[in-house]
Amino acid sequence: MKVLFIEPPTSQKERYGKLKDIGTLHPSLGLAYVAAMSESKDHEVKVVDSEAMNYNFDDIKKIIKEFHPEIIGMQTFCTNMNRCYKIAEIAKNFDNNIKVILGGAHATLEPKKCLENENIDYVIYGEGEITFNNLLGAIEKNKDFKEVDGLAWKNNEGIIINKPQELIKDISILPKPARHLFPMEKYHSSANLRGKKTLNIITSRGCPFRCAYCSGHLTFGKTHRYNSTENIIKEIKELITKYNADSIQFYDETFTANKKRIIELCDEMINQKFDIEWSCFTRVNLVDEELLKKMKDAGCYLIFFGLESGVQRLLNLIKKDITLEQQKKAVDLCKKVGIETWGSFILALPTETKEDSEKTIQQAIDIDLDYVQFPICTPFPGTELHKICKKEGKILKDDWDNFTTWDEIVYVPEGRSVEEIKDTVKKAYRRFYLRPKYMSKRVWKLRKLPPKNIYNMVKAGIITMFR
Repeated sequence: MKVLFIEPPTSQKERYGKLKDIGTLHPSLGLAYVAAMSESKDHEVKVVDSEAMNYNFDDIKKIIKEFHPEIIGMQTFCTNMNRCYKIAEIAKNFDNNIKVILGGAHATLEPKKCLENENIDYVIYGEGEITFNNLLGAIEKNKDFKEVDGLAWKNNEGIIINKPQELIKDISILPKPARHLFPMEKYHSSANLRGKKTLNIITSRGCPFRCAYCSGHLTFGKTHRYNSTENIIKEIKELITKYNADSIQFYDETFTANKKRIIELCDEMINQKFDIEWSCFTRVNLVDEELLKKMKDAGCYLIFFGLESGVQRLLNLIKKDITLEQQKKAVDLCKKVGIETWGSFILALPTETKEDSEKTIQQAIDIDLDYVQFPICTPFPGTELHKICKKEGKILKDDWDNFTTWDEIVYVPEGRSVEEIKDTVKKAYRRFYLRPKYMSKRVWKLRKLPPKNIYNMVKAGIITMFR
């Protein structure tokens, strides 16, 4: 069958607002895995990344006409649902026989609502690879859709939601993501990452923790399943040799959730003598000196920590399950072994006062991070945070296109205002980045970044702090 996967039109400005010049643009590995599975079953597969190619809806319409797919698949988030619906309408207006399939986070959250749109034929909820292939097989052979686990669909009698598809226990059985279908020359990392060509890789799925702002468990469960070291090494080699990567960003939700696995992977990366630096995302309670030393030896230069607040009461509220002391200890350990740190603190959480925001900003300064970001509290649908925000404060907008965490304020805690929150965010960035001691130290370290990245960071900083 002819299968067309589409990333709907958007832009870096829409995603990152004022920070568009330092934002990340990577291929969707979620789509890449599903595309790879489809290719393994001999389907003819094409991927369109509209953001990377700067395509608009007229471009998409032209591609649909030229390729004339039998299947169109799209990965959904709350922020792109209206765009997905528009593409479905375009497809159906061209050929009503094209089957439109939605998957991903938002489709998993609201499969019934998605199917209420007349142009959507099927919804895959949960992990997508097995269900998508089974659905294509059912369509090809005219089989009963009731036998396809993880599928939501509709007939003349209404909407049917089948039983869930079991999670893939051993993700090492999956083929490598089909990066060859993506415009790999178009992608770039955030501006504070080293390397002229940084590409992303996912080595595990799921997170066993319970953060109130996260909806990842709806798709991947509260588990932690990981790829084999052998497969990961092969994939890294491909990124280096085929796509000219000189830096890697491990995109796992919680990279160090399994210490033994990471030490094994680092040992093999050292044995392979990879001339490459890398970064990752993890939690402050999942690192220790032994692990960090091993990661440093294997090429790790930067760790992103979700710190979320400088107020313990708020950390408890969002079920982060870490302490302020653990934040400081993790950053201190990274400094000791020579790994830079990048921390994220959410401002304007439910019940957060202006004084609480000041404490969070001060915590970022006191623990002496190398980089910091201050996203605005955005209660994404399906998260526990969304439920908390409904009780505490006021959700201002129902238009999910605005749920971006950077410029748009969609939620205001009790006793706060939109303008005051915007001013607090500007103040946070100014207080952290404009310290003389920090600036003198950072100027020396900036030499390790590509010149374009340095320019974009300075430009974004000026816009964020002063406009």
